[in-house]
Amino acid sequence: MAKTYRVGVIGCGGMGRSHSRAYTRNLATELVAAMDISEESAKRLAEEFSIPAVYTDYNQMLTKEDLDIVSITTWQGVRAEITVAAAKAGVKGILGEKPMSASLGEADEMLEACEKHGAKLVIGHNGRFNAANTEIRRLVADGAIGQPTLLYHIAKRNAGLLNTGTHAIDGWRYTLSDPETLWVIGQTSRTTDRWERRSRCEDLCMGLVCFESGTRGIYEGDLPELRITMPRVTGTEGKIKVGEGGVVLLQKDDASGWQEITPPPVETDQFQELIDWMEGKIPEHRSSGRQARYTMEIMMAIYESLRIKNVVVMPLETKESPLDLMVEDGTLPVLIEGRYDIRAPFPEQNR
Repeated sequence: MAKTYRVGVIGCGGMGRSHSRAYTRNLATELVAAMDISEESAKRLAEEFSIPAVYTDYNQMLTKEDLDIVSITTWQGVRAEITVAAAKAGVKGILGEKPMSASLGEADEMLEACEKHGAKLVIGHNGRFNAANTEIRRLVADGAIGQPTLLYHIAKRNAGLLNTGTHAIDGWRYTLSDPETLWVIGQTSRTTDRWERRSRCEDLCMGLVCFESGTRGIYEGDLPELRITMPRVTGTEGKIKVGEGGVVLLQKDDASGWQEITPPPVETDQFQELIDWMEGKIPEHRSSGRQARYTMEIMMAIYESLRIKNVVVMPLETKESPLDLMVEDGTLPVLIEGRYDIRAPFPEQNR
């Protein structure tokens, strides 16, 4: 008889609801506990998904519920400590939301705890389960555009590097079949007291990333107009972009026009693949914590480049957030007073 996995959700906001919905659809999982520092939020989620137990303390939940899987859908600033606690409590499958953490050091703590206690750690870069993204990865690996040379991403306005950059940069690595990173150079500005879900956030930034193949990735976040449109990936023999309805568009330099490719569906999701990894059916989850750490390292290296005023040659040695270090030592002074959070307003923002 197949095992039914006992699941707890820590963080009962929008992403907690999304994870809960997925677990209710999976016959191998049973939602048994919900935790949030807001009892009202936990009760609301529990009522919606018929979850029997509600907690406002994750340690109590981990102690009492004998959980097999935990989803950690909190803000990034507390994700590391909860992940470590879950691993120590014997949870064998942990699915955290992105970004992985608020610093590279925290990401390492998460990985070390999970390795020590035998937990499988996954970070929710669910773009790796998108059919178009997966088809683009296959096309690039098969040499459809020759050697990839450039990946390009302009972030949506007022989002922040840790918020949307994590998907963009992880998407680059997925497109290129998860290469090593050679070096990063970046620029960052923070003259306002800007935060994103209680982590410090830059006003704007850009980054140039060099992967081991020589492929460059360019990231723009909140830079001035004008904005330009670029293909998803450019190579020595062609280009790839995504069209309407998730169709993949391929242009080969030796042919005219764009070829439309309907990508085949991805036959699993991040939740089932976690179970498959736990059961030894696959060698590693495509969104493992190990892969997510690379993305965190690149984002922190964009900040670090400004801090050291130079190219950051990987691996990155600085474990603290370089953005925090620069704010705290006065390198990035606040010139416009008044803290504000672009995702979850501080209490004074509502006055």
